[in-house]
Amino acid sequence: MEGSGPRVVAVGAGLAGLGAAQRLRGHGSLRLLEAAARVGGRVCTRPFGTGGEEFFQPPLPERKAQAIRNLGFGTNNKIFLEFEQPFWEPEQQLLEVVWEDESPLEEPDADLEANWFKKLIGFVVLQPPEHGHVLCGFIAGKESEHMETLSDAEVLSAMTHVLRTMTGNPDLPAPRSVLRSRWHSAPYTRGSYSYVAVGSSGDDIDVLAQPLPEDPRDPRPLQLLFAGEATHRTFYSTTHGALLSGWREAERLNQLFQAPVPAPQS
Repeated sequence: MEGSGPRVVAVGAGLAGLGAAQRLRGHGSLRLLEAAARVGGRVCTRPFGTGGEEFFQPPLPERKAQAIRNLGFGTNNKIFLEFEQPFWEPEQQLLEVVWEDESPLEEPDADLEANWFKKLIGFVVLQPPEHGHVLCGFIAGKESEHMETLSDAEVLSAMTHVLRTMTGNPDLPAPRSVLRSRWHSAPYTRGSYSYVAVGSSGDDIDVLAQPLPEDPRDPRPLQLLFAGEATHRTFYSTTHGALLSGWREAERLNQLFQAPVPAPQS
């Protein structure tokens, strides 16, 4: 990079990095490094793919690596179904799915291929109807990951089966189209968002968010900063948590470099 003075590089920008860049526009030297195939970066200490390369070289301090291992990270996908005409009532906002033959404390059948759709928790009716008659379904866990391996036709067929079973109408028209997210399959995310797993706490989130080097007396502070929804103790698992974390790290740098903070653009 050209020029002298402090330099900032945001890796795997996503919303957190873009939010940081917005607040760092007054900075002298800023670069965003983003994957060409997909927006978003993800901090991870386990090997990526099958090559076994570690994400950080040299490795992170053990305290931070342990915090990452403690926190959970999973997949929650959405399935959008578009219909020619709605079969639900105009005032209806939610269609919940309950399987009568199963206890709510039990996992769905281990046969993912035959029963993956039983992890579906229901559908939200999207508004306004003038933009189309669309239901948005939610599915998580290993069943959600299995769903990503199926074709659109297979997912549409399974959703049609669920809706016909739920309504008791075997002649219910199938959706005209299906659109779904594939967060687990995306190579630069490998999931949707973090959560506080059993055995972890908000303290792990704070450790993950702590810049490196950790010693505040280090003559070269803030060499490596961490942003993303997994680093926000209050709003983890959310889009706005990612944005706020980017702003937080930008403020650290602005205070360090005493750079002016750009006024928000309308």
